[in-house]
Amino acid sequence: MTDRIVDAPLQLGLFAHFAEEAGEAESYREFLQLFEHAEEVGFGYAWVRQFHFRSPGSTRSGGLPSPFVLLAALAAATSRLRLGTAAITLPLENPIRVAEDAAVLDAISDGRLELGVANGAGAPAAAEALGRRLPEDRDERRRAFVDALDVLLDALRGEPVTADGHTLAPTAPTLPDRIWEATLTAESARAVGERGFGVLVGTTQTVPAEVTAAAYLEGLRLSGAAPRLGLSTLVLPGRTREEALAAAREGIERKWAWGKDFLPPASTLAEKAASVGLHYGTTDDIVESIASQPAFRFTTHLQVQLELVYDGFARRHDALEQFTAEIAPALGWTSPVLAGAGR
Repeated sequence: MTDRIVDAPLQLGLFAHFAEEAGEAESYREFLQLFEHAEEVGFGYAWVRQFHFRSPGSTRSGGLPSPFVLLAALAAATSRLRLGTAAITLPLENPIRVAEDAAVLDAISDGRLELGVANGAGAPAAAEALGRRLPEDRDERRRAFVDALDVLLDALRGEPVTADGHTLAPTAPTLPDRIWEATLTAESARAVGERGFGVLVGTTQTVPAEVTAAAYLEGLRLSGAAPRLGLSTLVLPGRTREEALAAAREGIERKWAWGKDFLPPASTLAEKAASVGLHYGTTDDIVESIASQPAFRFTTHLQVQLELVYDGFARRHDALEQFTAEIAPALGWTSPVLAGAGR
């Protein structure tokens, strides 16, 4: 098994894209119940992805455009689960309004918000529909993102947001210590580390996840901040490795077709499963697969995805229980539920 090189207890989160065959309303309800179950079995974090609009011709739900609304509902239904946005696409939003929504959610959840943001400035049509303008130059887009991030952070800390001195109400002065950035490249990950924020690494990257992770740790040496690296991890338990792979075929092929231009080359179904980052099979298979993933060595927060390769939510509830009962402990995770019970 690969040893982790970060000196921090491993944390577990459940990550949701909300891109389901079911309609949005049903998907939201099912995931809220799944998140509640995750808290019951020991997960510490809920992470939700923001998507604006449905793609033309898509039969899948459009995702989640308003993470703060759903997380507010989850805050009312849970007591311990930390509530993460992974991530708010900041160039498509007014940073002051993001700060307001984030501050309110943090207040009503007793400080449980983990605020993830992303540049993600590759959707000019979406930006236009939302009344935003994206700079054409890549460097200018990066500078605009950093400027918007500074506006967001200053507002949360209580700095004036108007010329005549008005401030956010409420403020959230501790929330800047719980900022995360989603990133796809080593360059941007290094910048995140230099700012001292947490970094969110997806299952599919334009460079290998371990390259992004190593660059992030390099940046942290300048900021002196403690590492917070969330690694998205797509899992599918099965009675055998072969059975799980066969059950996942449709989802693997769909994901592969979407990302084949930048994913590692693959031809067989097993190669495609590895390329999209799927860990599948028995408990031992999944433990070995995750532990041998190079990026796991850098990981402080394992973000489990139960999507794409599942045909219903009942199996996902079972997978949650198997993950906390068998898989996560073998990876070095300690259950807060059992610790609280003195076991």
